[in-house]
Amino acid sequence: MSSPTFPDPDPDAPEPASSGPSGSGPSGSGPSGSGPSGSGPSGSGSGPADPRSRPVPAGGDDGVPEPPWSGDEEEDSAGYLAELMAAAVAGEELTAADIGGAGFGQDGTAHQMQPGPVLATLVHAATTDEKILATLSDDDLAGVIVAVRRIGSFAAWAELTAIREYATRPDPCRAARGTAPDPASGGRGRTRGVDARDPNAAVAGLPGAPKVREFAADELAPDLHLSWQTAADQIAYACSVAARLPVTFAALRAGQIHPVHLRIADDETAYLDEKYLAEADAKIAAAAQSKTWGELRYYAHRLVLKLDPDSALRRKKEARKDAHVRPFREASGNAGMSAREMPPDEVLASWQHVDQRARDLRAAGVRGTLQELRVIAYLDLLQERDTRFAPPGPGRDTHPTHPDDTGETGESGDPGDTDDTRGPGESDGPGGSGGPGGGGSGRGPRNGPGGTGGGRRAGNSRPNLAAQVTLTIPWGTWQGTSGTPGEAGGFGPLDPETARDLTAAAARHPATRWCYTVLHPDGTAAAHACAPGPHPGGPPDPRTLTFNQVIRGPCDHAQAHRGYRPGRKLRHLIAARNATCTAPGCGQPAARCDLDHTTPWHLGGLTCPCNLSPLCRHHHRVKQAQGWWLDSPKPGVLRWRTPTGRTHTTTPTVYPN
Repeated sequence: MSSPTFPDPDPDAPEPASSGPSGSGPSGSGPSGSGPSGSGPSGSGSGPADPRSRPVPAGGDDGVPEPPWSGDEEEDSAGYLAELMAAAVAGEELTAADIGGAGFGQDGTAHQMQPGPVLATLVHAATTDEKILATLSDDDLAGVIVAVRRIGSFAAWAELTAIREYATRPDPCRAARGTAPDPASGGRGRTRGVDARDPNAAVAGLPGAPKVREFAADELAPDLHLSWQTAADQIAYACSVAARLPVTFAALRAGQIHPVHLRIADDETAYLDEKYLAEADAKIAAAAQSKTWGELRYYAHRLVLKLDPDSALRRKKEARKDAHVRPFREASGNAGMSAREMPPDEVLASWQHVDQRARDLRAAGVRGTLQELRVIAYLDLLQERDTRFAPPGPGRDTHPTHPDDTGETGESGDPGDTDDTRGPGESDGPGGSGGPGGGGSGRGPRNGPGGTGGGRRAGNSRPNLAAQVTLTIPWGTWQGTSGTPGEAGGFGPLDPETARDLTAAAARHPATRWCYTVLHPDGTAAAHACAPGPHPGGPPDPRTLTFNQVIRGPCDHAQAHRGYRPGRKLRHLIAARNATCTAPGCGQPAARCDLDHTTPWHLGGLTCPCNLSPLCRHHHRVKQAQGWWLDSPKPGVLRWRTPTGRTHTTTPTVYPN
């Protein structure tokens, strides 16, 4: 086993002293730790003094002024800073001499100052004037950078503190749901998954054991430009670190650690038995002041294992409950699949199986690097096919050329042949006369998309995609006359080539259904049509279809249904107009949402485009909660009002065109 790249810290060894002014703990105060209230600008009755009248000792050889104090002259330095604050409050501009005299250099007063209005004023003056920045010495400039970092830590603490206060205030409308964990569990039931889903588990250690308001995340999310899930995670995190790690949390407030240090501390102690939390909190808070992020994670992990060896097993068991496999879009436009929190023995055995299949491919004559062959083997195994029996496609390389290859191209490395000679107009997906369309609401076969079966020849077809997702592609992109990107629901943007490939794959699957949406010039839906039945040869000519108007303005209720549940045509019209949940910041596809009556059915609301919008199940509950109000000033426009009285408006989907 290789040794770590940094010294192996001993959790039992004395902790390093803080590099800041408050080595004895986050409550220590620097020369101006109490802010300007004690000796600030209000202390003088005759008006602010001019700091420029204060003699500043001449600098060294570099001409940079040196601080006007030395040794134990703390009172002089505090007075000097008070004069600077007074001048700033009076609207005077601070100079390079003022900033140089403030003591940003190592061991200077500003360098040791805790975050507060004095430090913020000095940093503002130093960083917003390029002339001052240019005249600062390297020592002072490094001190300014460190000061900005301390202020950032304080800002992170302030945000978390305010979020915690907002979420745990008594709900004026209804009592919060959920209960705190059973104290008899000794904290062993606390897990990351539980905290994320039930923030009340994270506030049990706070004074008074407050409860988190049920829809606090939904109230905060629009103002923070977050999804409600991310806002809920922030609430749980803010409550957790305040309750479980008060010393480390206080160190963040004092600017002694970075917010990432706090994240590491919270993560590494998430499964630690509560009886060890106080000791771990104190040691990690002290260690974080002198360690990099990697060093702190290593130290904290060893400390937790030493204090509570069983925590590792608890972490592993709880994390395995979140095991999942999912596809995702790479930043490059390619795709990936990840399998997380799997049993280690299963993963190692599966990897060995993929690796062996790749070596079998190479032995069978399939060209490519071992890395490329593993990719082919992985896809073969998932789609129950065998590239070893696939003949090479004419006129096409069957695997990508690797930079380390000798220039030879493979002959049978591609999962499928390329005998598909359809043109862009014959093997496409959704598209409409001038706009994108949602392709594929059909259901594929029970045994999964397009597999050719184990051991069967894979060379006569490319992958078939059971269109159980919505593929949106502009007509011009389909025809190859436009570079406008497409989109796959739940996956993300598609470059034109990928969009054509995916829709061609969908066209090859008989279960695919085709829909077309025509757009207004502003990119919103104007009309929609659905082609009946399967079209395995490709999408039908949209000119043969009847388009229905997507209602945006005054509604004559001509498309209204008499019953409570809308029919398929009306559902598609609503989903074309609002492609996702109409709550602020929610991206849940409309196909997975409820069609909600804005004015409830039992109160006279119509089943009509002017009174229907997609809401995911969570936001359907939010709308029905006390204190919330939802109205629709015109079809497709939803106006939300939270219990605090804040309003947020969502509008119809704008498609790329």
